[in-house]
Amino acid sequence: MESSSSLQVSKATMTAEDRRRLRQERKKEKKTIDTAQQPTGDTDERFAKLLSKNEDQLLEFVAKVNKVYEQKLKKDAPFMTFVLCGMQSSGKSTIMERFMNAVLNIVQEGTGTRCPLDTTCIHDDKMDSPSCDLRGDEIPTGEDLSVDEVFKRITMHNKKLAEEDRFSTKPLRLVYRSKDVQNMRFVDCPGIISNKSTGNDNREEIKNIISMELERPNSKLCVLLEATEFAKNPVIEFLDTSLGGRQKWINNATFLMTKFDKQTHDSRSAGKANNFFKEFLENEICPHCVITPTLPKEDLEPEKLYSERMALLDRADKEEPDAFRRWLGEHEVFRQTDYDKAVLDERISSRLGFESAKTAMREIMLQDTARRLPEVLCDLRIELSLREKEQQRLMDIQKFNDPQELKTVVGLLLSEIDQRLHCYLDGDLETSLKFPWLMQTLDDEIEEEEDSEWAMKDLNHYTDRENHWRDRISKLGEYPEEVQPERRFLGGKQYHRAMDFFHAVMIDALPDPFELEQLVPNVTGYLSGGLQRENWERATVEIVRTCLKDISHPGINFLVKHVGQIFRRLFYVALEDIRHGEELSSMFQLLPRNVESYLNQHFDDVLWKLMKNAAEKTHLAIEPMYSTVNPNLPTFHPTDFDENATNESAKESYLKKMVNRFESLVIGSGSEARRYLKEESRMRAKSKRAFLCDERTAMITNEETNKILHRSFEYIIGLVEWNLVNLRFQIDHYLFMEFKSTMKRSFVYELMTNTNWEELVEPDKETAQRLIEVDDEIKSLKESLQEVQHMNRRF
Repeated sequence: MESSSSLQVSKATMTAEDRRRLRQERKKEKKTIDTAQQPTGDTDERFAKLLSKNEDQLLEFVAKVNKVYEQKLKKDAPFMTFVLCGMQSSGKSTIMERFMNAVLNIVQEGTGTRCPLDTTCIHDDKMDSPSCDLRGDEIPTGEDLSVDEVFKRITMHNKKLAEEDRFSTKPLRLVYRSKDVQNMRFVDCPGIISNKSTGNDNREEIKNIISMELERPNSKLCVLLEATEFAKNPVIEFLDTSLGGRQKWINNATFLMTKFDKQTHDSRSAGKANNFFKEFLENEICPHCVITPTLPKEDLEPEKLYSERMALLDRADKEEPDAFRRWLGEHEVFRQTDYDKAVLDERISSRLGFESAKTAMREIMLQDTARRLPEVLCDLRIELSLREKEQQRLMDIQKFNDPQELKTVVGLLLSEIDQRLHCYLDGDLETSLKFPWLMQTLDDEIEEEEDSEWAMKDLNHYTDRENHWRDRISKLGEYPEEVQPERRFLGGKQYHRAMDFFHAVMIDALPDPFELEQLVPNVTGYLSGGLQRENWERATVEIVRTCLKDISHPGINFLVKHVGQIFRRLFYVALEDIRHGEELSSMFQLLPRNVESYLNQHFDDVLWKLMKNAAEKTHLAIEPMYSTVNPNLPTFHPTDFDENATNESAKESYLKKMVNRFESLVIGSGSEARRYLKEESRMRAKSKRAFLCDERTAMITNEETNKILHRSFEYIIGLVEWNLVNLRFQIDHYLFMEFKSTMKRSFVYELMTNTNWEELVEPDKETAQRLIEVDDEIKSLKESLQEVQHMNRRF
């Protein structure tokens, strides 16, 4: 079994929903085992009773939850709805009105419905008269409206679309409460046009509207068939084409054959009726047959049309059963006269009348709604969690809109950054694991320094010569192995490597004094100090000064900029670091861009000032090292100490001195150490040490020039060794240690004290408005969640 390192950043293998799904599956398996002996019919019957008992409350809460989804969350309603789909003038709007026992949608010749009408019908015994809520993107929202007011609004909207000769994909959403209505959810779509009529060809537009509604999650088809042969029902072909084949939609559909009174005359016997339905049944289509009285003329004024349609609805429930009784009576007459002994197929006889369709669709909808409760419950929890996170995020954003809050937050942020920077410089493992891609090789650092705008920025008058140092680095065959150039570092170790690399390049840059051979006689001068003698000492001082000045100062400038760029980058790393996995990370992530830019600029200003100061003091500290020459320099080891002494005697003296020093240290006595130092100082003061030959020609010769160059080279080597130690102390103090203290003193304190926080604040009205909306969404989600939990427990 594979195991991953515990040092790697952990990643969740499953979401909360994955874990919840596994728990549900485990419960289902256990329930299956526990109830294996129980008859399924008992469970279905108990479920049906529960639905029947609670359906009014169920649909009431469905309407509320759907409203929350559609209005607050801007998402599709989660509960099932029937999509009424049929050809133009197939009676969709009439069917919808029969569901509601009210005329609400315009019905006229041609396609009167020009946008989807998403309707939720709720049975409410307390409603003496129907109450409607109507809303949509293209109409004003209305609540507790009367039926005739809703009719006018829907009619006017459809007429407006007709005048514009267009169809709209934006639905009208209607919640209809009445004691005379059955609980139901459905969408009335524009009728499908089979052929192009006069005016614009809107067939594709209508097809897109219907397809869009059918593609919504949890939608079920209610297909309205025409009372004619199977082959003459183009809606079947439309659905096959639009939904990718018969098998993709047939099992998700309920069928209503509207205007069936047109077929009763041709199917007066059961045999003829069975023949008529044969092809439908063979194609797994078993329709509910509906007879609805129609108006001879529907091109009427809205008020007249409304009253006529209401009159038809009032007598529809009585006339339809009578019409079917007459039709079935004709079948009985044929059986008695022996013309046709057939009996109407039970699959059809059980589906006669609108009431059978309504009952079947109601049962489908209620069962689907009840079974979908756990899914909706889960979705509501997710949405609530997302909104609460957004609420917290918006509240954090608002803190940046108040000067005092902004100051407090920035103070916390700067304190965190200061701690991070100190941690990085002292050595930090967590950040290296957290952001391995932010670690750098030596090449990364050098390239970043050269690409920075600081590379060409004037640090001092040595800036123009910095490129000589960069050129030397570029020409190095390989970086010294001891500085570990390929290893990725972050923080203090980057500084350590930068110092060691500077030492290596400084050594590589050691000048060759012998290149000055032709100029040495010139710098011995004449009659220096009034003495007629070749001044070799003057020549040596000039050689040492010129050689070391040429390499030291540009190198110091480069080192300061190299380290400064490392520090600069650590600030950006710290900003990124505090935004991930910490207590205040979520708030710091919302830091406005202008505030972040302000902090970056202030940090850059403070750091650049620090770099200039460090460079200035380091340059001043190095100048005395080459302005004079001291033969007693501890790191200066000439090949012959005295013209009259052998190398062997010099070695003996050196070894004796080292033994005395070692003995004093081993004893560990303070008095012994002081005695040793006093003796060392006395001996140094009394010691005779030759630096240059005393015997010289009146005019310097080539041989004597070489002696000067040789001694100068030995001294330069010793002085560079001494300077490298001295420079490390200087840079450590003025740059590294000063950076640590400056961060808190000059960066944090000065910024907090001197910043005009009122000017830094940028008003954000959008955030305030969105926070109001999110608060409202959270309130609605919590209410919906409580209702779903309550309803879920019932089932």
